[in-house]
Amino acid sequence: MTQSSIDPQSRVRYADDLIAQTADQLAALLKEAALQLRPFPPFPGAFFTYGVEVEAEGVLDKNIGCVVVSQEGDLKELQISLDAEEPGFGPGDPVSMRDEHLVDLELTPHDRLLFAYQGLRVISDLLREARAAAPE
Repeated sequence: MTQSSIDPQSRVRYADDLIAQTADQLAALLKEAALQLRPFPPFPGAFFTYGVEVEAEGVLDKNIGCVVVSQEGDLKELQISLDAEEPGFGPGDPVSMRDEHLVDLELTPHDRLLFAYQGLRVISDLLREARAAAPE
């Protein structure tokens, strides 16, 4: 058996760097594609938010909520809540009680790679559908 002077963890660090670089490249492609999608679709069931949901298998962080591609092509978490403390008399207006936020995500390079790739696939499908439906 031969001994290597390479630190065993250096290969893993190098692989992590490769994943991060690829995730960056995919994120750039995703941004480019999302900026082409006009009009950008509203998130289904949302009143104020535009976004396309992305579901990716193999994600390591199981605590991530609803991930969407924003109009700008960024991966965000959509958080929706209701403000039951709305002042006034009688039942509150559901629209004014609803709070929708797109929140920045802290993703590992692995998870960002998966979400960016899947987001690119979804946005590309929407672009293809829009092109097919456009009059010539």
